[in-house]
Amino acid sequence: MAANLKNLIKLFFYIQKSNLKTAFLNKSDAFVNVLMMTINNLSFIFMWWIIFQDRNSINGWQFGQMALLFAIGNNAFGFFALCTRGIQLIPELIENGNLDNFLTSPQNSLFLIATSEATFANWGDFVTGFLMFFLSGYVSWHTFGIMLFCSFMGFILMFAIRLLASSLAFFVSDSQRLGDNIFISFLTFASQPASIFTGWYKVIFLTILPAGLLSFVPVNLITNFSWSECLFFILAVLFFFGISLFAYHTGLKRYSSGNRFGVR
Repeated sequence: MAANLKNLIKLFFYIQKSNLKTAFLNKSDAFVNVLMMTINNLSFIFMWWIIFQDRNSINGWQFGQMALLFAIGNNAFGFFALCTRGIQLIPELIENGNLDNFLTSPQNSLFLIATSEATFANWGDFVTGFLMFFLSGYVSWHTFGIMLFCSFMGFILMFAIRLLASSLAFFVSDSQRLGDNIFISFLTFASQPASIFTGWYKVIFLTILPAGLLSFVPVNLITNFSWSECLFFILAVLFFFGISLFAYHTGLKRYSSGNRFGVR
């Protein structure tokens, strides 16, 4: 088990090194792509800055907390896009039968699928994320460590939600658009001020569509840290991660039995 994990880690860094080499075949294009991604992110954040200049606060949330939300969300998506973006291809791989290429490899199939695609431009998400953290007004070594921790946990949650959405393809035909819409909805809700969700909406925000685990809880941990909320955050993220792995492996059994949509 330890040997397999070590091999996967070595393979992961080899893949990332290869992706970097490929991206830097044209250095000017690579830096322009990162710059354009950063500008795109900042333009969206600028819109919220204008809103907060007019409103000052939204149900108690001020721009500093929104900056933290963007810091965590952008860093988490940066991790996802650079390391595991390939899982969004699962419906396509099932539809055209190319999933077999990953299943016949001696390496873990989910690992190979996840790392099969990366977008160098998403380094711009990290640029945006760290910039927004330093502009949030909550800057200290303590909060910086919490922000990095929350960003990594947010990445795991994103991976879980995207894997759940992609795994629908094992059970429902032509589910690529459905999976994309579920993931986009999750990201959209996670990028809103968490204070606007109250009552039953807040329960849904933290459970059925757990966008609050990417916004409400991490921001609370940075601004008002508590060990009980941190433990809840870890357990909740691991719960969705476990559910996503279960869904993937359950679907894989259906696929391996020959019940593949559109291909016999």
